[in-house]
Amino acid sequence: MELPRPLILDPHSPEATEAIASLPESRGVYLFSIPGHTPHLGWSLNLRRRITRLLLPSYTVGDFGFARHFQKVTAVSCWPAGSRLEASLLLYEITREQFSGDYLKRLRLRLPWFVALDADDQFPRLEIVNRPARRHRVAYGPFFSRDLAQRYEQELLGLFQIRRCTEALAPSPEHPGCIYGEMNQCLRPCQCAVSTDEYANEVKRLDEFLATNGKTSAAALTTARERASLELDFEQAAQLHKRLEKVTAAAASRDAVIAPLDKFNGLALTRGIAEQECRLWPMLGGYWQNPLILHFPAMEAGARSLDQELREKLSTSLTSIAARESGNRVEHLAVFSRWYYSSWRDGHWFPFSKLEDLNYRRLVREISGILTNPRKTGTG
Repeated sequence: MELPRPLILDPHSPEATEAIASLPESRGVYLFSIPGHTPHLGWSLNLRRRITRLLLPSYTVGDFGFARHFQKVTAVSCWPAGSRLEASLLLYEITREQFSGDYLKRLRLRLPWFVALDADDQFPRLEIVNRPARRHRVAYGPFFSRDLAQRYEQELLGLFQIRRCTEALAPSPEHPGCIYGEMNQCLRPCQCAVSTDEYANEVKRLDEFLATNGKTSAAALTTARERASLELDFEQAAQLHKRLEKVTAAAASRDAVIAPLDKFNGLALTRGIAEQECRLWPMLGGYWQNPLILHFPAMEAGARSLDQELREKLSTSLTSIAARESGNRVEHLAVFSRWYYSSWRDGHWFPFSKLEDLNYRRLVREISGILTNPRKTGTG
């Protein structure tokens, strides 16, 4: 996402009071430039009220430390925001620009967790990482926490007989093996019990499960169970049902938003800064793109015309340009995770693999809901 041009205020100008009064009463991020000191960066639910309290004489009179400090401000940069997501993205970009050495610490931004498949090893295994590397063939996330990622990993390991050990294998018939091999929960490549091709077939089955989160496996097991029941092979049907339960449990432990790192596509819908305005925040390949601003001066158009307008704007905006892949993808997903998994999420997320798969009907419904509900002004 490109950082938009800020509103610049001179606190010592005769028109400072009028300039501050013209700021929107919306969320926003501000940066105070103070010669000889580290810039002061902050955000507020009500940008106008916060700047007024910090700068106008009626609020800063007295010999307090913060009053003397803010009297040295030479310029104020303001970025209004219509939502918490927009404020979070602005804070990330500004902090990254102003404090490049420790911006993650200042933002308290925790990198999300991924379930990754190590492809460099002759016998691949699953790993839980928060910084996927090139050696990882595929990484699925972002998970809300490490515990949830580990839970999904354990569910997968209960379904597929891939190795759990972390050592660099030197296969040998004399290898002592491990308890998982004795319990038939591993193909025992360390003891040369399987060939490289046989182990690769098991990894391929795991890849297919990850790609659909078990939907293909569940459909095949359901069909096989019904066939066994019709043939009165109840023992086989019971075994297939038990397997189906394990597949369903594994799929349920993964949030619907989880996707491959390089195919993480979607749209976030939030309010805009102005009234009757919405903003769409595309994410393509795990990278935030520049927002699309939608203005609706009146709700005269029906859902059908709004649907057509959205399809035209999205098709021209997202398909005519390649995904902007600047920045750090994992950090972009960290900003997404902080917003998506939070209790204060103030928007809607619409995932898609291809733009044609976007749920336009739900998108139109949520936009109509935003436009018909009045905005709540912040108090801080």
